[in-house]
Amino acid sequence: MKRHTILPYLFLLVFIISSISIDYSVATSRKDLLEEFCISNQIGSGGFKDYNNGTEDSISEFTTLANLFILHEIDPTLTKIDSIAGFWLIDRLNVFISTTGTEKTIPEAFYALEGLVFLNATSNETATIDDAITKMNNFYNETSHGYNGDNSPISTISDTYFAIEFLHLANTLSSSANFSLINSTEIATFILSCWDSEDNAFAGSPGGDANPIDSFFAIQTLERLEKLNLFNNKEELSDFIDDFYCDDPIFESHNGGYSFTPNSPSSSSLMMTYYCVSLQNTLNSSKLHNETTLNWVLSRQSPYDFGFNDVSSTSGVAYSSAKLSYYAVRSILIFDDDAFGTRNNDLMNEELWDLSTSGWLIAALVVGSLGLAALAGYGIYRYKNRI
Repeated sequence: MKRHTILPYLFLLVFIISSISIDYSVATSRKDLLEEFCISNQIGSGGFKDYNNGTEDSISEFTTLANLFILHEIDPTLTKIDSIAGFWLIDRLNVFISTTGTEKTIPEAFYALEGLVFLNATSNETATIDDAITKMNNFYNETSHGYNGDNSPISTISDTYFAIEFLHLANTLSSSANFSLINSTEIATFILSCWDSEDNAFAGSPGGDANPIDSFFAIQTLERLEKLNLFNNKEELSDFIDDFYCDDPIFESHNGGYSFTPNSPSSSSLMMTYYCVSLQNTLNSSKLHNETTLNWVLSRQSPYDFGFNDVSSTSGVAYSSAKLSYYAVRSILIFDDDAFGTRNNDLMNEELWDLSTSGWLIAALVVGSLGLAALAGYGIYRYKNRI
C-alpha cells in the first residue's frame, strides 16, 4: 500500500477524537441550565414570566418570586438579572396596600415581600412595609380567629398561612412591627377546627373537603406559631398523604411523584410532590420516599429549555414552567440542602448534555464515530499487514 493511502484514515481518527470531545464541550451543569431558563424569563418591566415563550400576561408576583427564589439558590448575589425587578415588586406591594376588592391579595403580598428580600431591596422601604403590615392585620377575623382576604366571606387556612408568613417576614424588616402580639393560640385553634376526622386531613375551612395542599398550609402555620405540639394526629395525616404517592413502576414517568388524586399512579405533579414531601418531612414521617422521589423530580428537568415541567399528556413539546421549577427546587432542597453548593459533587452541579444541540444529532455522531473507529482500525490493520 502506498504511503499516501494512510492519510484518509488519519483524518478519520482526528474526526473521531473531535467528535468524542463534544461530550466535554456541550456538557453543562443542571444549575447553570436552570439559571439560563430563569434569566430568560425576565422582561423589561422587571417582572418574570412563567414560560420562556410566555407573554406579559403570565407575569405575577408568584412567577417573579419563583424565578428569583431559584436564581438566589444558584447565585445569592443575583448579579445576572436586571435590578429593576425590585421596583416592580415595590409597585406590587403598594398595590396591595392601596387596593380593595381584589381577591387573593394576601398570598400576592407575601410573594412580593419575599422577592424583595431576595433582592436585598427592603432597606429603604420600611414605611411601605409598615403600611403593608397594617393592611395585613386588618384581614384578621376576630370571630373565627383566622384570616380572610378582600371579597372572602370566611377565613381560610391558605389565607391564614400566607398572612402569618408575611407578618413573620415583615417583622424582621420593620422597626415598629411586633410578631409576638399575634394571638398564636387563637389562630392555632382556628387551624385545628379545620381538621376532618373522617378523612384524617385538613380542609380549607371548617366543614370543607380535606386535601394535601390545605394540610400543608395547616401544618406549616402551626409550626411557624410553635403550636405543632397541639396536633395529635400526625400518623393519620401521614397515611392520608401517602395515598397520593405514585408507586406503580409501570408508569415510569410518574413513579416517585405525587398526584392530585389519591391512588392515581399516572398523574404525578411537581406542585403536589412539593406539598406532600414537605408535609411528610415536617411530620418526620417514615413514609417519605427519599431516593425514588428525588430521582423523579430530577427527571423532570426539560432537555428543551432546561426548567422543570410535569409529564405532558400530548406528544408536543412541554415547555418548562417557573412555578413548577420552583416546586421542583423546593423539593430537591428538602432532600439535599447542599444541592446548589459549589463543590463538583453537589447534586445540581451534575453535568448534562446541553440539548440545544439535538439529541438525535449527538446520537448520530456517537454511532458514526464508533463506525469510523472500526473502519480506521481496519485500514491500519491492512496497512501494517500489506493485504
